Formats: sequence, structure tokens, C-alpha cells
Amino acid sequence: MEIVNVRIDERLIHGQVAAVWTNTLNATRIMVIDDMAAKDEIQKIALKMACPSTVKLSILPAEKAADRLKSEAYPTDRIFVVLKGPKTIKQVADAGYMFPVVNVGNMSNKHGSTQVKRSVSVTPEDVAAFRELTDRGVKFTAQMVPTEEKIDFMPLIKDL
Repeated sequence: MEIVNVRIDERLIHGQVAAVWTNTLNATRIMVIDDMAAKDEIQKIALKMACPSTVKLSILPAEKAADRLKSEAYPTDRIFVVLKGPKTIKQVADAGYMFPVVNVGNMSNKHGSTQVKRSVSVTPEDVAAFRELTDRGVKFTAQMVPTEEKIDFMPLIKDL
């Protein structure tokens, strides 16, 4: 089992993730980690439709995802993990699995958020979660598409 990328993208699986990222990473499985999506049959159907037919898909709540990752349940897969935000990463970490590097790709503008990069807006709660996870050893990068240069994400939120 190899985790080829962990990406925060509120849209989960969409054209950019399904076509560009999955192909560039040569991923064989997309793992969506989201408690709500794992319970919502309509969202699961939509995610299955958006997933490339050549790629396996897992839609799991945070705790179950941590268990699967700890047990290396997908021994031959190249896994592309997609989740909505730092809160979910914290849930996975609290369940015993730590991602060493996470790519911050898309977090939409919402009430109380501050835009820190094109397509990335963070709330004070997001900033607190990013800082806590950084203190626990997670490195955050920002990269919208694979051809864009990866940059260190934390300087973007240092003054918030």
C-alpha cells in the first residue's frame, strides 16, 4: 500500500481530482474520508459516478479510514486520499493514523473565512486545526494542480 497524495478539497471527487490528479499520481484507489459522505447514499452514488472507472473507490468515515490505513487493508493499491478539511485530518490522527504531508487544494469561501490563496479560504477553526496538526508533525503544502509548484502552506496563515 502506498499513499501517493493526501489532498484537502471540499469538492471531493470532481473533474480536476478524477482526471488530472488521479492520472498524474497513477492512483489505483481514491479514498474519500468524510463522515457525512459515508452515511449519505446519494452522495456516495455521485462520488461513484465521478470516480474514473479504472480506479477503485472507498468512501469511509474518519475512524474506519484510520483503521484501514493502519492495517494496510489495500496492500497493492496506490491510494489518493481526498478529504474536505483539517478537521477530518485531525479525526484520522486522533484515531491513530497520521498523514506526514497534506496538500491543501480547495477550501471555499464561507462566513468568517479569510482567503489565503486562490481557491483556499480558512476559518479561525481551520487555522487552529492546521496549527495543531503541524505541531503534531504534519507538513502542509499548497498546490492547486500537479503542474503548479508546491509551496509551504503554513506561512500563508501565520498572521491569522
